Amino acid sequence: MSKVTAATTPKGERRRAALVAAAGELLVEGGFESVRHRAVAHRAHIPLAATTYYFESLGDLLSNAVAYAGDHDIAAVRARVDGVSRRRRGDAALARLIATVFFACESEAERSALVSRYERLVVCTRDPHLAQMQAQVRGTLAELHVEVLDRSGRRTDRARIERLMAIEDGAALAAFTDHGTDVARAVRDAVAAVIDDLAAPLP
Repeated sequence: MSKVTAATTPKGERRRAALVAAAGELLVEGGFESVRHRAVAHRAHIPLAATTYYFESLGDLLSNAVAYAGDHDIAAVRARVDGVSRRRRGDAALARLIATVFFACESEAERSALVSRYERLVVCTRDPHLAQMQAQVRGTLAELHVEVLDRSGRRTDRARIERLMAIEDGAALAAFTDHGTDVARAVRDAVAAVIDDLAAPLP
C-alpha cells in the first residue's frame, strides 16, 4: 500500500494528523532540532515506523510541522482580532492593542509560539518551499493588521503595513535578545512612536 493510499484511509488520516500535530507542537516548544522521528512518534503515542510510513523524509515531516505551527499561530491571532471592538483609538491605545493582539506572551505557551514565529521566519529562508509558506503567514498577519486598524478608525496601505510590521519585528527581536525585557511592551512603545504616521486617523 502506498503512503498516499494509507494516509487517505480514516485510520491513516487520524494517525497522520496526530503525527503532524506532535511535530508542530515539538517545533513550537523546542525548535527545529526537537523535531525528530523518535520524538514525534513518542509525543503522538504512535509506533516509530509510522513516521517513515506516512512521511517521505524528515524534511517532509518538518514541512508539515512548519505548516501546523503557522496555522495555529494565525488562528490564535485571528481569535484575538475577532475580539477587537470597532471604535476610534488614539496612538497609545492602538499601540497597546497591536502589541496585545500580535505579540501576546503572557503565558509560556504564548511566548513559545512567538519565539517560534520568528525562528521559522529565519530558518525557513534556506528552503524555497518553506520560505513561501512563511510569506503566506506573513501576508495573513498583514491582512489582520489591516483589520485591527480599520476597527480602530485608521487608514493605511500595504506599504505602510509592511513598514509597521518591520518596526514591530525589530522591537520584538531586540527584546528577545535582552533577557528580562517585556516583548509586548517593547513592541507597544515602538508602535506608539510611529502609528500616527503609518496609519492616520480617519477624518
